[in-house]
Amino acid sequence: MELFTILKEIEDPRREHLKEHSLECIFYITIAAVIGGAESWYEVEEFGKMKESFFRSRIKGFKGVPSHDTFNRVFSILNPKELERVFRLWINEICGKYRGVVPIDGKEICGVRVKKKDGSFEPLRMVSAWAAANGVTLGQEKVGKKSNEIKAIPKLVQALDLEGCVVTIDAIGCQHKIVETIIKNKADFVICVKSNQKNLYDMIKSWLDGVDFEGNSIEGHGHIPPTRYQVSYTEECGHGRKERRYCQVYNNGVLDKVLGWKGVNSVVCVTNIKTYLKEKKTVKEKHYYITSLPLDSDRIMQAVRTHWSIENNLHWQLDVTFNEDNTRKMKNAAQNFSLISKIALVKIKNSNKKGSFKMKRKLAGWDEKFMSDLLDSDWIE
Repeated sequence: MELFTILKEIEDPRREHLKEHSLECIFYITIAAVIGGAESWYEVEEFGKMKESFFRSRIKGFKGVPSHDTFNRVFSILNPKELERVFRLWINEICGKYRGVVPIDGKEICGVRVKKKDGSFEPLRMVSAWAAANGVTLGQEKVGKKSNEIKAIPKLVQALDLEGCVVTIDAIGCQHKIVETIIKNKADFVICVKSNQKNLYDMIKSWLDGVDFEGNSIEGHGHIPPTRYQVSYTEECGHGRKERRYCQVYNNGVLDKVLGWKGVNSVVCVTNIKTYLKEKKTVKEKHYYITSLPLDSDRIMQAVRTHWSIENNLHWQLDVTFNEDNTRKMKNAAQNFSLISKIALVKIKNSNKKGSFKMKRKLAGWDEKFMSDLLDSDWIE
């Protein structure tokens, strides 16, 4: 089912005498304009005027391009949960049942400040779930301060069908409720542990820090028999540096009881050793994790590395390609526009045309045939 067919399921929040332009018309122009480079309601209106003949030929009952005030008003009164609901339906239609790695992470939209009941303002943060293998957002949840991600993450997990997936979260997700919610929804997890979880962190560190992983050996460490330990190793060279990664995994069969964390089957230490060739400088970093996955160091290392795709392929694109951090939209309009940007991101990724996201946006603004292909093409993966 195409996006614009699903969008018809959204209830129009406007009063009857204010419905001069159909909701379909407003959505179609907005999504096309954002794909073509528009970042504000003024730019959405101007894009519509420049391409008025294009939209007239494609939108049933077209009555002209709405004003920027109309775009702003509609997206300001539209319940973001309604748009989120149909977005998830659409993603499910184009992706089917997803079973890969799902990084979950929050991003602050720096230019937006949300007014609280006490009159103060707080930044708008969106927590997103990312289907790494398909390169699309599965869903998002609005939060206020960064600490509120702890409440938003379980809501997002419960709202999505993550059965069979591996959910990866940074240290803010190292909470009993989040782990239990993931397990309840029949998914696995790999979650970072930092020193603020002192007992958990120190125990994992004590188990794995003394092991000679570079020699792929555990001689002299009788407390970790070979059947309970695995290590994987990768090495890459490029951009003036050499990077070695070691992923150590320990599983004694009763970790959930020993640690007091439901569903934990293995603990992990990933060591990054970066050597900067020109400076002849070496930097070593260690990161610790808990996971429900069994003793499989290759799979766990891949999940840890895949987590960063949400930063590189979603958050970076929203900041650099869509200039999201500089938006000045307010309330529902800011949240809805964030989701429109994610829809545009999916549409652009859907294209087989070679080139960067930024170049494809420009091409869509110049070439109506390419814009038409982006808006109406079936999902390609």
